[in-house]
Amino acid sequence: MTVASLPINLATLKDSDVAPGVKFDNPQSQFAPDGMISPITGKQTINDGTTQTLNLQNYRMGKFMREFSKTGFDGLQEVQQPNGDTVWVIDTAIDNQDFNFYLSQADIVSSVQLTEVQNDQQIKDTAKQYNIDPQQTYIVIDGKKYFTRMNIPMHFGTGQNSDTWINLGVFVLGDGIMASAIAGIIASFGLDAFKDAIKNLGSAVFKTLWAVTKGAMTAAFRFVTSFIGSLVGGEGLEAAVAAGRAAAGEAWASSVEGVTSKTLRYTVVGIIIIVTLLLIVEFVLHESYQNVYFYNLTNYDIALDFPYKSEGDYHNLPTNTVLAKTDRKGPGGIDLGTWYNGVAYRYQSDSEFHGLGYTLRFKMMDPKTQKVVKTFSCLFDVPYAGDNSLFASTSEPSDYSSYYSSNAGSKKVTQYSVNDGQQEIVVSYDYLSGKHKDPETGNDLFLYSSLVVIRDMA
Repeated sequence: MTVASLPINLATLKDSDVAPGVKFDNPQSQFAPDGMISPITGKQTINDGTTQTLNLQNYRMGKFMREFSKTGFDGLQEVQQPNGDTVWVIDTAIDNQDFNFYLSQADIVSSVQLTEVQNDQQIKDTAKQYNIDPQQTYIVIDGKKYFTRMNIPMHFGTGQNSDTWINLGVFVLGDGIMASAIAGIIASFGLDAFKDAIKNLGSAVFKTLWAVTKGAMTAAFRFVTSFIGSLVGGEGLEAAVAAGRAAAGEAWASSVEGVTSKTLRYTVVGIIIIVTLLLIVEFVLHESYQNVYFYNLTNYDIALDFPYKSEGDYHNLPTNTVLAKTDRKGPGGIDLGTWYNGVAYRYQSDSEFHGLGYTLRFKMMDPKTQKVVKTFSCLFDVPYAGDNSLFASTSEPSDYSSYYSSNAGSKKVTQYSVNDGQQEIVVSYDYLSGKHKDPETGNDLFLYSSLVVIRDMA
């Protein structure tokens, strides 16, 4: 088979030809257990040193993402792999530590999934979801209708570790060039060969499919990097989304119209906020700040909220729901192990004359039924003067105001944990009192970082 046998002219293919044929959807993000969060996985001890280390790693990853966000796709280094794959990479040192990013052709090509349409209602629902004509929702192959999806996974790492994974899904429209390429390849090689693309498709086929995939991937890369850059630069969530959509390019405007702050809220934003939670503040008399990183290392979806606030308020919380851990597969079905989800927020006194104090509630829900199985609780107390305190419990208080007043000040320690025999909740501070240097501004502030980790008992 030759490239010419497919209904595509590679020499004249442009973004404006490819863009109308795809829609971006289903943004996701997760942490690898052997990456940045390795110090809190398993039954390892979490203490002030753990909190300081993870906070610093988040800060460094944020600095790396800032550099990443300035890099155009043409600035990536193209590296041919011994197995025939092509990857695009960035590798740089941040505070004498190696950080990297890579994008794999094999990841993208092997992610293509064809799902046979079962009924007309599926077509109507899909058309409504993507705001397209029903005839655009499917590809016809040997008289059968298929929905077609693929993924554009972006890998961020430190050293040899793959730390963080950000993915943008792609829905392939049935009347676009991408659909034509896929259908043409299947017509020549068969459906089974396409499903096992990495092993069975030749270089000519890769060249053809990559010619149309690359445009979608470039648009996704532009969206994510601009989005990250806007958040690191202090823009609000809506502004960051708008910047990302604009950066994707005029030709791709309709392809990214479905990527909104609402669709990002439960997925990509959580990880981005964690690694870009940098305080950019002017000197103040005595405001107190707390950066909180929450990691869900369980099989439950966890909904968090703030049932009682004594002093101050939270900011920059992109979602109240953190999804359960999941097992990920790589190209060719390679087992990548269990990956985790997290979210972050800033809590601050909002006053020069008060500290901060509040409670948190964690509703642990069955991912399938969303039924609440159990509820954990905790509190943080950062007084205007004196040592910080914290507390946690594996049951829900009947009254959170009383829970706070009874337990605030009782545990003036940098780490406290409790378990119910199945799951453990760990809460921590990096420091109990005093001013500490903000790594972003260099100012000495009443700034504290905390972890909240809910994990399975080993």
